[in-house]
Amino acid sequence: MITFNSKKIKSGFAIFKHKKDLIYLDSAATAQKPEIVVQAVSNFYDKHNSNIHRSIYDLGEAATTLYEQSREKVAEFVNADSQEIVFTRGTTESINFVADSWGRANVGAGDNILITQAEHHANFLPWQRLAAEKGAQLNFIKLDKKSFLLETPDLDSLINPKTKLVALTYDSNVLGNIWSTGLLEKVIQKAHSVGAKVLIDVAQSIAHEKTDVKKLYADFLAFSGHKMFGPTGIGVLYIKKDLHDHVPPYQVGGSMVYSVSFAKPAVYRDAPQKFEAGTPPIAQAIGLGVAIDYIKENLNFDELRKHEAGLTKKLLDGLQRIDGCHILGNLDMLAKSGHLVSFYIDNIHAHDLSAYLSNNNIAVRSGHHCAQPLAQLLGVESSLRVSFSAYNTEQDVEVFLDKLKEAIDFFGKNL
Repeated sequence: MITFNSKKIKSGFAIFKHKKDLIYLDSAATAQKPEIVVQAVSNFYDKHNSNIHRSIYDLGEAATTLYEQSREKVAEFVNADSQEIVFTRGTTESINFVADSWGRANVGAGDNILITQAEHHANFLPWQRLAAEKGAQLNFIKLDKKSFLLETPDLDSLINPKTKLVALTYDSNVLGNIWSTGLLEKVIQKAHSVGAKVLIDVAQSIAHEKTDVKKLYADFLAFSGHKMFGPTGIGVLYIKKDLHDHVPPYQVGGSMVYSVSFAKPAVYRDAPQKFEAGTPPIAQAIGLGVAIDYIKENLNFDELRKHEAGLTKKLLDGLQRIDGCHILGNLDMLAKSGHLVSFYIDNIHAHDLSAYLSNNNIAVRSGHHCAQPLAQLLGVESSLRVSFSAYNTEQDVEVFLDKLKEAIDFFGKNL
């Protein structure tokens, strides 16, 4: 039996009080927000609203303090220095930041970039565009379509002195864990051995397990606040301190310069201000800091993993009893440490199933999940994705499975 107190956790989320029948199974897209996070954002506008870093009055100084305290909380959360934490609008902007600043300055004709075949569009399109513009080659670590794990590559052929960047997802937003034991570490080690930089996209894992940039040996790390109980519109880009002088600003404007003149080039401030032009997402950053406080005070990652894996296994057991159901992902990995499951049903479109479930107050995601090349590789037009968080219960899974069977019966009779 699952002993994790998800019902108590659920009571701290206002949306479940307003929508008492809601079964929310789409946390991989965005997590719901605890009341204390919503209140923190509201309190900023009610009590501290001001711009930061430039106002010599009480409101401005209070806002700056709250903003920078959030940066310190993020840094501690991922075991980084606060100077290495840059606030962005989300994972997508964080990765585009690296592509358009460091990438444009360091990738040239004949170079290559390595990603996997399981990437979200956010960690695919920026590199595809950069490679095309620079005359570089975009290479892929291939996915085994039977095991749903990445194939052990010939690292000497994929990663060589021409490799400038290796950009990898830690967890697939469609398949979950795609890395066999030790493979991610081997790829990172090989990349660094030839002087390549490493970017890790932890958007899907940041809310489910401890993230340590030093243990990952990442040069860049990207994630979004809204997937870890924080507000939308706030993301994080970790830039290793050794790279600060080698990364040009992504945007230029107010706040990020020491001096500007008609006659001389601008002199930029030190990181992280060098990388945060204009007015940042102040309220959202403060909300993210409170979301981190919430996680530290209410969740133990080991217990959370057991809870989510228990829900995942219960779901897998139910799905495997359904004729014509095809599960995408490594079943052993999912049952052991999963928090999402994607699948499709023969002859019934995932959108139809999702709409039927929505009519029964069940929220799930359908489509290609912003991973269209992966869907094409697997020969899947559309799939249904169920994703869990701390507030989900065994009852959520039971109701979902009951209503899914109803939907299959309904559409099966109308084929």
